Amino acid sequence: MDCQCWGGAEGPNPKAVAKHGIGPDVPALLEGWVSVETSRSSKTRRVYARLTADALIFYQDKPVYDPASLPQNGVQAVSPSAVPIEMVLLTHMASVLGRAEGSEHVRVADSRGTWWQLRPEAPSSVADWAQALAKRFDKFKTARRRSSMYTPGQTQELKIQLEAAQKAKKGRLLKRLLSFLPCGDRGHDFSKAVGGSDLPYRGNREGVGDLVELDELQKVTDVDLMEAQSMHWSDSAVKFLQQCKGVPEELLSDFASSVRKGVPDGLKRLIWPLAAGQAIGTDVSEVDTAEFYQKLLFRSFGAVHPVEFQDPVPTFCQGVQGIEDAPPLKAVVKHLWLLKPQGQHILRRLLWVSQLTSHQIEFCPFLPNLMLVLLTFFSEAETMFIISELLLGTEAPSDYPKIILNLSQMQKQVKVFIREGKKRGNIPEILAHMEGLGVNLEEAVTRFLQDGLASKLPFRTLTRLVGAFLVEGSEVILRFGMALLKRKQESILACKTAAEVTQVLDHSEDQVNHEEVEALSKVAYSLPIKNLSMARVSSSWKISYAAPKQSYEKHLFCRPRLYEPRGNVPNAVWEAIWPWVPANCRVYDPHLVYVPVMDGTSLRTCLEKCKKNKDAAMVFFAYGKNLDIMGGFSPTIWARTSGYLDLMSFARAAEDAFVFRRLQGGSVDVYPWTGANQMLMQASEMNGLVFGGDDAAIHINKDLQRASSSSCKSFNSPPLLPTGGHQADVDAGQGIGDWFEIVRFEVFALK
Repeated sequence: MDCQCWGGAEGPNPKAVAKHGIGPDVPALLEGWVSVETSRSSKTRRVYARLTADALIFYQDKPVYDPASLPQNGVQAVSPSAVPIEMVLLTHMASVLGRAEGSEHVRVADSRGTWWQLRPEAPSSVADWAQALAKRFDKFKTARRRSSMYTPGQTQELKIQLEAAQKAKKGRLLKRLLSFLPCGDRGHDFSKAVGGSDLPYRGNREGVGDLVELDELQKVTDVDLMEAQSMHWSDSAVKFLQQCKGVPEELLSDFASSVRKGVPDGLKRLIWPLAAGQAIGTDVSEVDTAEFYQKLLFRSFGAVHPVEFQDPVPTFCQGVQGIEDAPPLKAVVKHLWLLKPQGQHILRRLLWVSQLTSHQIEFCPFLPNLMLVLLTFFSEAETMFIISELLLGTEAPSDYPKIILNLSQMQKQVKVFIREGKKRGNIPEILAHMEGLGVNLEEAVTRFLQDGLASKLPFRTLTRLVGAFLVEGSEVILRFGMALLKRKQESILACKTAAEVTQVLDHSEDQVNHEEVEALSKVAYSLPIKNLSMARVSSSWKISYAAPKQSYEKHLFCRPRLYEPRGNVPNAVWEAIWPWVPANCRVYDPHLVYVPVMDGTSLRTCLEKCKKNKDAAMVFFAYGKNLDIMGGFSPTIWARTSGYLDLMSFARAAEDAFVFRRLQGGSVDVYPWTGANQMLMQASEMNGLVFGGDDAAIHINKDLQRASSSSCKSFNSPPLLPTGGHQADVDAGQGIGDWFEIVRFEVFALK
């Protein structure tokens, strides 16, 4: 804004100069020669700049205060050299850019979008100018925010005014359709659509959760990016959203357009849930995320939640050619290092909850990366609620899914990518060059897109993608994927072999500044992609990479829900043996029905307790020394017998039975029923409990304090536990085991 405190050639108005505190006698916080560019003119000017407490003033020459000049009308006169040619009142300032390390200039902008870019003659002073301007900007921003706080009555009045303004607007449907086209009108955004003041958002730019390593996040955060993103959201728009349970349909296109341009961290907790479908954490929100999540935890784990989760955890990336079966979490989530250990534990729990409560998710390597981005700004319960809203959105019929959840959808997305990419104006030259080098396009693009580009993008660029994804769905990944290839065009076209192309595609982008983030986003939404429909895309397995593996048994991620008393079984043991339990029994939950320390060391009591659950299947555990555990699953629970039970009397198939062991806290070994004999189990107060025949795999004596384990034909199992504390006794794998003391015995009924 031009200074209007003086009248051109007639010189400055002394009273105005004194009023605004801009005279040369007013102390300067910082001053010096700078080169200035403005949004009004591309011409660079060399001026002398002075930053005072109230204004940034530009002079043609260095101002000189003449103390010998006489007062005029009670105000000190100003010498000709002290006449400003332009000034920016700091109270009108809306943003300051240039605080990032290595920046070569500082840019300030007002609420109308007018900007001034300063390049000090001394490059080392850029940081000083940026810091001084930002400090004064923060002061005025805080003062304005305090002075503009609305009372409840004023807030309600504003809401009524904004709703009336929305109803008065015409042609919303056409405008919404046009905004999603590459050539559509992008001159309108959400802040303009809701009306009110166009003053940019003046609140806090920061807003991360407690699960993040703040020092690490700071390394990948560009303060200029936060300022630039704040410019797209006015105070009026923010106040309007605070009164919304969801974004009105007629404003959705404007809202999506603004989200594409980015959301500062301080507004993500408000805007991102609305982008996903429903407000959380506001005065008008009706969602209790804590209660919602507690119900999911109970559905997942029962009344007792696991203390920790070890690899492997569900990462939803199995079954594809070339991908390791159940890879560790750090191999799937590139930015895992941003989370504290507690945050990584919570991410693992969220993945387990998703696995145990949603049948929709089959193949989605993007999901754990999406959860990591959300956990950076939201709590565990809020993150799970947003994910649930996204999954709920997939149930509605659509030509393009909100989120890719299986291999069939993945290969359709790849086919759409290649089909649209070959069209003029997108990336036809790149794809043609790759094909010319013998690159399998379908396989290469599948590898490129499968995790939603999370492994290819810096964190802040991924965050921009996630914001747009929440409101627009997985088509955003396709657009950003093409934009990223377009940025790599020079490198790809320079490749001479298919291997070199693969290396370029697998290369992860380095951390970028806000200008590069903006540039990639603009390219993504300038691509003339006109047909994203998957409705007519073939579902045949043309892409071998995305086809199910042959002779492949997928790692089954499942675990039981537990209740108090839960016994002493480690979570890792439950996770290892539960997939072996038949599906018709996994629908039930294990309940501890007998343990000697609570019910007494009486076999008669044990059998009476089991009799009350005679229709239930059973899992039992015997604990030795040195963390050794052995046990078995039976389709029927212990009962008194005279000899072995008749397998034909079982309500469930005996073929489902198995025994297992875990030695010294290591991995779990499972030995399934072989059918080599008809001897599964017997129980009597004379002989104790016997599991397996032709030498028992597990034999618990009648006082329930000693046990033995032998090589058993029923399960083709070796002796399960060492007899005298020596591992060699087990590794030998032959013979009848001696008796050894057991320190605990537990029986669980599945009911």
